[in-house]
Amino acid sequence: MTSMRCRTNPSYTGYAIDGRWQKVEELLDPDDVAAGHIVRFRRSAQSKIVRSREPAHPAIVSVEVFTRVQLEMRARRGSDMAARASQPQTRVEPKASYLFRGTIRCETRGRKMEGSPRKHTMFYRCAARTLIPGSRATLGHPPTVYVREDHLSDGVNEWIAGLFGPANLDQNIALLAGAQGDEDPADAAERAFRKKIADADATMTRLQRALEAGWDPEVLASQYNAAVAGRKAALAGLEALEPAERLSTADIRVMVEELGAMKTVLDQADRGDLAELYGALGLDVSYNYKTRVADVSIRPAPPVVSMRVRGGTRTLTTRLRLNV
Repeated sequence: MTSMRCRTNPSYTGYAIDGRWQKVEELLDPDDVAAGHIVRFRRSAQSKIVRSREPAHPAIVSVEVFTRVQLEMRARRGSDMAARASQPQTRVEPKASYLFRGTIRCETRGRKMEGSPRKHTMFYRCAARTLIPGSRATLGHPPTVYVREDHLSDGVNEWIAGLFGPANLDQNIALLAGAQGDEDPADAAERAFRKKIADADATMTRLQRALEAGWDPEVLASQYNAAVAGRKAALAGLEALEPAERLSTADIRVMVEELGAMKTVLDQADRGDLAELYGALGLDVSYNYKTRVADVSIRPAPPVVSMRVRGGTRTLTTRLRLNV
């Protein structure tokens, strides 16, 4: 309806305002008068503010609108700090989303580049002012190195899509199928639950023997109850176990083919989902501003897309030339 200044400055109603601020002199140090004083300006009390009786200039907003806005603002603020803190906070602008958060490093200095949002796109920069003055990293380093996000993401998406192209599809599907491991995670959980049950049974047997030997039942009651509760919890966990679904190479092939054109899917993906994918792939980018070349590598984490070769995790690399 109006700007913030119009909502808080009564002079925008057309009437001249005087005395809104008063000059106050204060001692710099109350314990040392010789230190001198400082001049501060503070808001005057309403009784000391002088308004003209007639309009002094054309009004931007009417007095009615100004008064209504003031009353609404006071109602929203509340009577005290607790009431103000309880009011819902509204973010005017959405929080910036970074596709390559923490993954781009400047090859010259070896440190991560920081996001730098712009009106039309996103950049990542390496500023020389953050380097140690006189260090080797500052030699030949420009004031600021910029990498445009969309130029980099286009190349990365095209490379990832190529990994699932016709030439590499069979090999990568086999790697994905092998990443599931030989053992079902449910088997390890079942062994753990059965061990807890066996330990609880052993504890209960030991306590029963101690009771038969003449131990005080009140002393053994808490231990016995704890063993019974642990056994019940392990039995409940054992009953709730379900075998993990293992995907065959045919299942993975169907899933990949259902995505269609991988490059188009990645380009049209939500920024948050794409950033999560980059993180799951262990994406790492090293940018050389002199040659404008980005060395990109992915090292998928085992729980997500573990590409194992003889028990290890395979690292895939490529080199992208950016037009920046």
